[in-house]
Amino acid sequence: MRNSQDFFKRYQHYCANAVAKELFPEFRSLKAWHFRYVLGSWHSDDDLAWSRANVSKEYKKPDVIGQSARMVKYKPHNDKGVSVHDGLRFYDNEKATMPRILSYGGVCGAVSKFGASCCQAFGVPAMPVGQPGHCAMIWRGPGGRWCLENDNGGWNQSWMHDKIQRTWPKELGRFAEHAGVIPVAERAIMSGKYSCSESQRLAAKLSPLETAAELLINAVLLCPDNLCAWVDLLAVATPQLAPMLHPRVEALEALAASGPWQGGRELSLNCPVRASADVERAGHVVDGTDSEWFPTEAAPQWLEIDLKKLSQVDRVRVKWWGDYGKKSSLRVLSLLWDEVADFDYAEAVVHERGRRTHAADFNGWTELPGWEEPTRAVRLELDQPCPDCFGLSKSYGIRRVEVLGHHIGTSSSLSIGSLLTRLAEASFPSPQELADQQGLRIVTEMLKGFSE
Repeated sequence: MRNSQDFFKRYQHYCANAVAKELFPEFRSLKAWHFRYVLGSWHSDDDLAWSRANVSKEYKKPDVIGQSARMVKYKPHNDKGVSVHDGLRFYDNEKATMPRILSYGGVCGAVSKFGASCCQAFGVPAMPVGQPGHCAMIWRGPGGRWCLENDNGGWNQSWMHDKIQRTWPKELGRFAEHAGVIPVAERAIMSGKYSCSESQRLAAKLSPLETAAELLINAVLLCPDNLCAWVDLLAVATPQLAPMLHPRVEALEALAASGPWQGGRELSLNCPVRASADVERAGHVVDGTDSEWFPTEAAPQWLEIDLKKLSQVDRVRVKWWGDYGKKSSLRVLSLLWDEVADFDYAEAVVHERGRRTHAADFNGWTELPGWEEPTRAVRLELDQPCPDCFGLSKSYGIRRVEVLGHHIGTSSSLSIGSLLTRLAEASFPSPQELADQQGLRIVTEMLKGFSE
């Protein structure tokens, strides 16, 4: 990690580059928070200057600069047969500079660090992130849109890389390790309400308990993306807080219901999933990302999503992997059974609700209308197996399943835990927005440790 003098010298270097118009225009609109992910590049100023001169023209644009990672050839061994796991021997015992990485290639770490440094060379915040057995990267596109590149697990399986500065580390503790904190913090810091929310949160630390609770509720309502306010609110939440919280939750739910996502909440997000095959990846279809579930078995397959509560389903949307949206048959069924801990398909009341009747676009969607009857789980049945278009020996492929609607009979619960859950769901109402998706996921994780 660079010391403060290093950061100041590098900041001066960037200011000179900005005056020379060598950086992308959005550099001038960055906040102080962003600079930790620009100035903290692991490569030298000379490497960054080389990057500005040598990034391929097709990637030298603000909306695609992160894709410059694709310039690096994926090579587990160099031309002499030395493994990348042998450290600098892979680079003939030379430092892994940007030109050397491009020349020698590398695996996921080199690919992602190269891409991150290319972004930083143009004043774009970026960083490598860890995924299970993999190193990906995230970068800030125009308008503050954070993107994953060299991805192998989606946002829900992305974690802050070693030696990268965390956001709100003292306040969030272990939750600061989620890479999803970054797009949430982006929206918070760029909003005009974050500073007001922080004022309320900090004032709560100097106030008696009841006043502190009210200030923290206000802090969350002012800026739900201020995850620090959620941590502090959960620390003081007791059953006595319910009467104060209840009317504000109902008002926020009414506001959320009138928004552009009024077609229903994504009930299936991060719900339990059972599958006939590729079981370890079954949860990918409900993690809010485009990470895949793709069985290799050439028999009919199925997925079952437990919505955890009785629900009314308004729509079911399936995003396909590749061209399976025009090759695989699809049946959607609903299941209803008593609220039990485990699935029991044999005893469930099952109804067919629809089938795929039209070809979907490549990586496109199939959408089916909902139904009025109460539903506890949704089952997808697939048939017509065939080889995938990518040559990976798969027989089926789904990227995402979204079950939209609303839970039945939840609004009457006045327990503090239920109210906080409802507050979180109404605060992050749009599953299509990355910040909402990640904000809800992280706050839901916080709530798992909450005890009334």
